[in-house]
Amino acid sequence: MRPTRMSQQVFLELPPVLSHYLEGARNVWLESEPKEGRLTFLNRVGRFEDLEASAVERRHLIESLGWRRARALCFRTGFEQGRRDAVRHMSVFQQNVRLALQAAPVFGQLQGRYVADPVCFEFDLEKRTLHREIAFEGSLEAKAHQVVAGSLGQCACWNTAGYFSGHVSEILGRRVYFLETECLGKGDERCRVVAHFEPEWGDELDWVRMAMKGAPLDEELADAERRVALAQKKARQAQLKLNALTSRLRGELLFNDVVAQSEAMKVVMARAEQVAASEIPVLLVGESGVGRKTLARAIHFAGGRKGAPFEALDLSGMDKRLILQELVGFAAGAFQGAVRGHVGAIQRAHRGTLYIQDLEDLDQEAQRALVHLLENHAVTGLGNSPREDVSVRLIAATSREPRELLQEGRLREDLYYALSVARMDIPPLRERGSDVARMADAFVREFAEVHENTNLTLSRECVQVLQECAWPGNVRQLRNVLEQAVIFAQGDTLTLADLPEDVVLSRFKKAPDELSEDVIRLALRKTRGNRSAAADLLGVGRTTLWRAMRRLNIE
Repeated sequence: MRPTRMSQQVFLELPPVLSHYLEGARNVWLESEPKEGRLTFLNRVGRFEDLEASAVERRHLIESLGWRRARALCFRTGFEQGRRDAVRHMSVFQQNVRLALQAAPVFGQLQGRYVADPVCFEFDLEKRTLHREIAFEGSLEAKAHQVVAGSLGQCACWNTAGYFSGHVSEILGRRVYFLETECLGKGDERCRVVAHFEPEWGDELDWVRMAMKGAPLDEELADAERRVALAQKKARQAQLKLNALTSRLRGELLFNDVVAQSEAMKVVMARAEQVAASEIPVLLVGESGVGRKTLARAIHFAGGRKGAPFEALDLSGMDKRLILQELVGFAAGAFQGAVRGHVGAIQRAHRGTLYIQDLEDLDQEAQRALVHLLENHAVTGLGNSPREDVSVRLIAATSREPRELLQEGRLREDLYYALSVARMDIPPLRERGSDVARMADAFVREFAEVHENTNLTLSRECVQVLQECAWPGNVRQLRNVLEQAVIFAQGDTLTLADLPEDVVLSRFKKAPDELSEDVIRLALRKTRGNRSAAADLLGVGRTTLWRAMRRLNIE
């Protein structure tokens, strides 16, 4: 067959059995039955999907899978669709290979996917040779991709190329692949695909070969997890070596690095130094952000296990069903999706310390595992995992009063008594007095060095405000606030203007002569000039605020 050409919306030189599909401005091949909720195209029940819906689907595919995996999925899907249509076309046209090969672009145009222009179509049935090139005007797939990503220099008719590949491969009984050479998606005036038998393609077909061999996503993830686990194992080995080299210095420095000049913290640190030399479990009680993990690390590195792992298990936001799995581990096949075994936190902490960040998030099964660890020095993973003897020191933390958890049935009695032997209550930052100023100075020096502003200092008024703030987020909030202030500092000295308004206004009640002009103006700005609301925000009476404003000549 010689090359054929098509002008606008009608094929030229098509056999009558195909050309009649495209004749006329309208056709009778599409039937709609609204009362039945049915749309029929050539006696095939389907649905209508507009350009916007196609663009939404493409966007979610790319966002969920990444554009490479999305491209592979679209190509494979198109390949399967093309293969199935080829079987149907061969049947409709009574096994006429020539007509079946021409049917794909005709029916694609009838569906509104594109206007097909068969630039070159040479096929010898006896020699089994094929050279095919098709251009597309107004490709719906390329337009949908443009809506999502614009013209980003990449071909986008992934499903279309896959469709023609599957269609021709099924008819010829040999793998034929179409690749795009031009596309609206990369700024060309129209789209164009070129077909060759698979062996005739070079490296440019590698992504298609990978797409057709693509393993299921869960297998890819399992393989990635294996690589991550191997990397983590090597990292842990390297960390153990580093710990062994620095354990002596680290054990001495961590306690010294904890700011604890206030009387409340001196009591805590004295008890921490006492328990560090022992092996007993420790319970740290304190609000979120007070430095429970920092203290737990200090206890670990000041004790006899400082050369072994410090394994911290943060349960915040973790699905309840996953907590036990993460704690004790599991064997391959322990449950659906467990394609490989997983080493739990208890095993990872062998010879070292296991730190549980939020004791109140542990369910009864996980608590039972901890009791088993404390009583038997052993752990048994889920599935067919054998019992394993381990030597682990346990440090747990909670922001709730443990006795209340016990009364509510959320904390096992045996676990409560085992942990309460060495209980330490860490005071919130608002009760630590001068420690706030020392921490603030240390944080500013740290962040000033990181962000290359080493001349930065804290103003006296700024320090006073920091000491008077309630700090509901405790040390964590103080650290975040000061890093933000250092980044956006306007000069070499941090002032009230560099602090968030909420921090400046979160102060205890003050006498009128202690309300500064900056603080009053901040309160008025935040309340849009409402003096009553500003007084409430500052924790003073309206008369007190009015007197302070008059004293400072604030209108």
